Amino acid sequence: MNAIENKKIKFINKIIDGRIYKIATGGIGHIQSIKNIETLNNFVDMTNITINGNFSSIDDPDVSSNYEVAFLTPFGVQIMDDNVENIVDLVPLQEFKEILIAWRDFLLTPPLNGIKI
Repeated sequence: MNAIENKKIKFINKIIDGRIYKIATGGIGHIQSIKNIETLNNFVDMTNITINGNFSSIDDPDVSSNYEVAFLTPFGVQIMDDNVENIVDLVPLQEFKEILIAWRDFLLTPPLNGIKI
């Protein structure tokens, strides 16, 4: 079972006031607010570097979204609480990578975000 199935993630296009919005349901809360493809690609690259054992070459391990603070570590992605004092979740590296790629690919699939219908 892959990360998308395991976390019961579903990707949907939602129409609100004649505009199409890309939304994900399920265990993707951390990255759903990241809509910038370049940022997603950068996070994928950083995760690959870490998986390949070169974490020390990453200058800034911050993989936060608009709503959650998160840091890449050699052991996974640490999702922090609202006060950035405690770890509330640790996402395995491979799982994080799969979710990033699936979200990025969904964002790139027509209809694209904000297109009027």
